[in-house]
Amino acid sequence: MAGESDISVVTTGPMTNLAMAMRMEPKIIPKIKQVVFMGGSYGNGNVTPAAEFNIIADADAAYVVFTSGRPLVMVGLDVTRQALCFPSIVERMSKNNNPAGKLFTDLMTFFCKTQKEVFGWEGGPLHDPITIAYLIDPTVLKTKFVNAEVDIRSVKSYGRTNCDMFDYNHWTKNCNVAYEIDVEKFWNIVENCIKRYS
Repeated sequence: MAGESDISVVTTGPMTNLAMAMRMEPKIIPKIKQVVFMGGSYGNGNVTPAAEFNIIADADAAYVVFTSGRPLVMVGLDVTRQALCFPSIVERMSKNNNPAGKLFTDLMTFFCKTQKEVFGWEGGPLHDPITIAYLIDPTVLKTKFVNAEVDIRSVKSYGRTNCDMFDYNHWTKNCNVAYEIDVEKFWNIVENCIKRYS
């Protein structure tokens, strides 16, 4: 409450806490410059054909945030599935001989192994860090300003983020939806952050 109105809020899970805070103390809402969130998809989900986990886990909370009137940046599956952590990326980061480089290498070696065993993928998507990469350098993502809503009423499409990418409805635009990521720039940001750790 004491801060200026330039606070960027990042959510990388269900939006329950943020929505509850907005409902309990609406005075915080104008102080939020933007909400950058990992969640949703304008294409297919990962829990149902329609919905992504972070949204469907508490779609009512997401609805509160989407209708809060604050600027939104959606980092959905459409871009996170483009940033795959291949073994070559793990090898690249392992050359950073510090604790952050070792942690990344250990975690992602296991991650790549499980992604291969479960899904047959050579590398798995790195979802959440893209939100922070965007804050560091917004040019890492291409976004489109559209009307986006959370479906909280249907059965089969509950939790879907309906993004009017072609402006069919001509409704008020409220969300910058990411649709493309500069993968090389993203990994450069990750590596630069690892290098800064001491």
